[in-house]
Amino acid sequence: MKRIYSYLSTKPVYLLIGIINIIIFHYSIIRLFIFLYQTPQVIGKADFLGALFVDTLLLLFFCIPHSLLLHAKAKQLFYQYIPKSLYPTIYSLHASIGIILMEKYWMSFGMDFYSLSGSAKLVMNGCYIFAWIFMFWSMWTTGLFSQNGIKEWWLGLRGKNLKGTLLTHGAYGLCRHPIYASFMAMIWFTPNMTYDHLFLSIAWTAYILIGAAFKERRLSRNKLYQKYSHEVPAFPFIPLSWDAFFTRKIWRQV
Repeated sequence: MKRIYSYLSTKPVYLLIGIINIIIFHYSIIRLFIFLYQTPQVIGKADFLGALFVDTLLLLFFCIPHSLLLHAKAKQLFYQYIPKSLYPTIYSLHASIGIILMEKYWMSFGMDFYSLSGSAKLVMNGCYIFAWIFMFWSMWTTGLFSQNGIKEWWLGLRGKNLKGTLLTHGAYGLCRHPIYASFMAMIWFTPNMTYDHLFLSIAWTAYILIGAAFKERRLSRNKLYQKYSHEVPAFPFIPLSWDAFFTRKIWRQV
């Protein structure tokens, strides 16, 4: 354990891992933009069961490690092998690789749920672009490099630590989970909804909502967050009365 930790802590290795993450993360964003918008053009075709099996494996590869790496016990275990400031970088690398693999190997069910054209397609395209703008606004609010392991890696390289704060301004003044909200919009706002894209959208939406529920339960121990949750909904345009029902009566029981 100590040998691995020491090896990853050496400046050349630490620096190299961070640079690799920066490159792969930005490449994965490009691939994700194309994948979510032009799914029928970038996927292969197979029989229904074969495609469903491959697509499910790709989703599990993304979702299961993505969740485990966020778990407190998993973090404590990995901190024995990985410097704490490098952990978010490893987390980002896995997520980026998962997206790239999904874009490359995702398989079509060979059917369209709907396909828009004309003004309807133009409106949907506008919604898709807006979802990405909202995502970048959310990331700008947190700090552009705070959600991808780059900021903590950079601070660690300089011998500094990242200080956590409760964000209530910018995109977080509109809703408590703007990054989750923008990602859900990105996966649903497509002018060409194939059945495999519908499967992807439903699966990722369920995963996001479950993740938000766990996050709410964890953050609800903070009195400042409790006050914040009474003033700002979890997602945009949700009445606070509805939000209170889900977040305080359902989500926190998950």
